[in-house]
Amino acid sequence: MSGEGSAGRALWLWLLAGSASTGIALLVVFAVAVAVLDASFNGCQEGSGSAPVSSGPTPSAYASQSVAAERLRLFQEAGSRFDIDWSFLASIGAQECSSGDCAGVNSAGCAGPMQIAYVRGSECSPGSGPTLWERYAVNADPGHPLSVNDQADAIFTAARILREDMGAPPTGGTFAEYRQAACRYYGACGDASVSYAEEVMARAVQYGFTGSGAPAASSPTLAELVSDGCTAGPPAPGPVSTSQIVRIAESQIGQGEHPPGSECTIYGPCEEWCSLFASWVWIKAGIPLAASTAAYGYSGSLYTWTKEHDGRVLAASATPAPGDLVFYGTAPGPGESKHVGVVQRVFTDGRITTIEGDYAGHVTLVGPFLPSRPIGERAPIYGYAQPPAGSKPA
Repeated sequence: MSGEGSAGRALWLWLLAGSASTGIALLVVFAVAVAVLDASFNGCQEGSGSAPVSSGPTPSAYASQSVAAERLRLFQEAGSRFDIDWSFLASIGAQECSSGDCAGVNSAGCAGPMQIAYVRGSECSPGSGPTLWERYAVNADPGHPLSVNDQADAIFTAARILREDMGAPPTGGTFAEYRQAACRYYGACGDASVSYAEEVMARAVQYGFTGSGAPAASSPTLAELVSDGCTAGPPAPGPVSTSQIVRIAESQIGQGEHPPGSECTIYGPCEEWCSLFASWVWIKAGIPLAASTAAYGYSGSLYTWTKEHDGRVLAASATPAPGDLVFYGTAPGPGESKHVGVVQRVFTDGRITTIEGDYAGHVTLVGPFLPSRPIGERAPIYGYAQPPAGSKPA
């Protein structure tokens, strides 16, 4: 840029020294050149300030819709700096702390948005030696203090840990290699409460991961690549679709309590939270519940709300649709409601899959199962609820 500035000053001096007619002609040429330069430096071309640098895949629509823009940019930048697939890194982030709002140290000794081992001698970092944070901490912005609770510092540090300590391959690595790195990050591939590596990799594929051995995205319409056009805007508001509800619920799979066992989540008060999660999903999809999920702490309250607001409630024998809420209880109605989830998929043979909060302490994908034989539930299904027609997205 300094060379361009010098050339510009020289041209102006030459214009002032020349004849008026020559100066006017060259002034026009100069103005055109400036306009071209301005367009190249301020448009959507690669290298402009608006385009994040990334060596990984192009974000899918699902990634752009479910990961905040600034957080998505950080994952891409960290992926480029440490040569790791950003979609995998972002999926680790979602698995550990959903939207990245986690702060502080949990009871196991991990901390921050990426739940990095932080306390010596803790469950996360056994022994007296340096923790992963102490060994690999990266200050992503040297102008600010280093902090495990800072989004950028945590994401960049996790990328470094995955590459230098957990064996994650460089960008372009295989599905199996990245899956093994996910197992190492969790300390196991899964346990009784969460299939950690499987959930990480499934989400990474939805974000855009295309490494060798990767399966096709399970929801192709959500995994369409985002257009590179500069003028594309958000879709026009319309009625809430079942895919919106399911997409939002799917984006939370793996999210759990912080600290574990506390019943404290991002969905509302520290209490049993299956209904808080379900109401959070409907609110995010634009269904006009009260602004706070705290009003729906009891699962039967969502069934009652639906009846009172021109929604549709269905009997246990009915066939639900994706996006419906499914209610479990010991009586036909909300009076003895025990649990609630979101219907994810309905199969032709009658089986369903659900996404349920407070299922073994996490948001969990359950099934497929026949509605007459729920898996691991506290009670049988007593009904379903469909949102009011014509609800508008938030």
